[in-house]
Amino acid sequence: MRYLLIVVTTLDMEKSEAIVAVFNRAKAATAEYDVEVILTGESGVIATIQAVKSGFDEEYMRLLYDSMRSAKSAGVKISICERSMEWCSLNNDELIPEIDDVVSSQYITERAAPNTYVAYL
Repeated sequence: MRYLLIVVTTLDMEKSEAIVAVFNRAKAATAEYDVEVILTGESGVIATIQAVKSGFDEEYMRLLYDSMRSAKSAGVKISICERSMEWCSLNNDELIPEIDDVVSSQYITERAAPNTYVAYL
């Protein structure tokens, strides 16, 4: 099976439906690809319990986490980049259960092999 890597680098809370759509589309892609979504940069904040407590709109966060859970149940692997964790001052205890792994920048580079479809958002 082919591999699809989606690297989410930004987070625009004004366009909250866009990040929800990423996970919905990742779920849909599992019919044809092994799919992994990696949160990096400022997008890493949504991978934390802190996001729920930080004042983000509760309804949006519920929709986001529902879409993440649905994607994960369909087989999407969801990871966070260690650099994002450093940038957001996070530790492993603060990650939501939907996160499968903490990955390095080198991991991302290695996964972006010639037989991989890569999307940067």
